Amino acid sequence: MSKEGPAKKPIDELPRGVKENLSSQEEVISFLKTFAVVERPNYIILTNLRLAYFDDKRFGRYDFISLPFQKILQMRANRGVFLWGDISFKAEDGHILFLEKVDREDMLSFIETLRIAYNRIAVEPISIRHTKSLVGQESWEFDKPAEVVFRQQPIPQTSPTSSEDALSQLKMRFIKGEISEEEYRSKLRVLEEE
Repeated sequence: MSKEGPAKKPIDELPRGVKENLSSQEEVISFLKTFAVVERPNYIILTNLRLAYFDDKRFGRYDFISLPFQKILQMRANRGVFLWGDISFKAEDGHILFLEKVDREDMLSFIETLRIAYNRIAVEPISIRHTKSLVGQESWEFDKPAEVVFRQQPIPQTSPTSSEDALSQLKMRFIKGEISEEEYRSKLRVLEEE
């Protein structure tokens, strides 16, 4: 009879430096790490709020770069034939986060999880290009849609009620990433009860 311990959460497998940089509302959903023999691995971490890059160095040193979903302009990933793949993210400011020698099997679930997380907060669904060749190579490219909000017609003469105004402000705060999904749902319930 075999006893199984509690299921490991993704955060249990990450270095302490990552945990130090996460907020109390943040939950690690998925991550990728580089294969490294001599050096320490680098990580791309997907949380419920953002994407983070973590370069684990020796003697407790590290680089931690955070990128909110709203600032991700493009993601590119390539999966090789046998072992490795690579993934990169381009921010709106032009900064690029890049990870190479990533386990090719881990990439599939990470990319699908990223797609779901990104579309959850996007005004419009992201554009996806997925290419698969005969020998097992695959590539993905996600592009952020142009999120331009404008009004072509003047606002109707009827003015919105204060509850409609509060609801639209709440939605905009959530879309901009100012509040988490949990906070959004909580405040939405309060508004609906009024």
